[in-house]
Amino acid sequence: MKDRILIVDDHKIFSESLKVVLERNNFEAICISDASVALKYLKTEVFDVVITDIEMPHMNGVTFIKEIKKNESSYIKVPKNIILTSHTSIKIFRQLINLNIDAYLSKNVSSIELISVVKKVLQNEKYFEKTIYEAYLKDSNINSKIEFTPRELDILKLILEEKTTMEIADELKISNFTVEGHRKNLMQKTNSKNVVGLIKYAILNNI
Repeated sequence: MKDRILIVDDHKIFSESLKVVLERNNFEAICISDASVALKYLKTEVFDVVITDIEMPHMNGVTFIKEIKKNESSYIKVPKNIILTSHTSIKIFRQLINLNIDAYLSKNVSSIELISVVKKVLQNEKYFEKTIYEAYLKDSNINSKIEFTPRELDILKLILEEKTTMEIADELKISNFTVEGHRKNLMQKTNSKNVVGLIKYAILNNI
């Protein structure tokens, strides 16, 4: 069975061209120009991935993703989400990162790279365009935008000391399960795929 992709973009020439590219690569694609209509589709049909722009009439891409996340229980299947846009606002990118998007790409991307990213997110990987992601990491305000609990900071510092889950649990007098829960929260907040990502985040933000 082909993976189904919902394209949400009010520029019909662009979305129809994208549909052709996806179908040539063995995906099934449907185009919708209105995000509010797309939300209704998600409640009645199964889609594996949603590809959406940011600036659209009636409902923008950020609000669209928020609505998807808020109403996950009402969907037959919760789709992966890819932002495909010409916008490079770090402020908007930060909002989307906090919504735990799966990928963020420029509309200047090649068809080969786009297909590669679609396949990555279907395998539960994340992908963010290098230029905006690096700008996001270097932004001087990033540290104040992500709030960590005192316990999360304790655990992050012990992770930086290369302590294992068991060692952290023993030192903080908590269970392994609790440590793993905090580790998961840290990775979600910093958008890290693994411990290496956490370490990179901590170094870049002087934690």
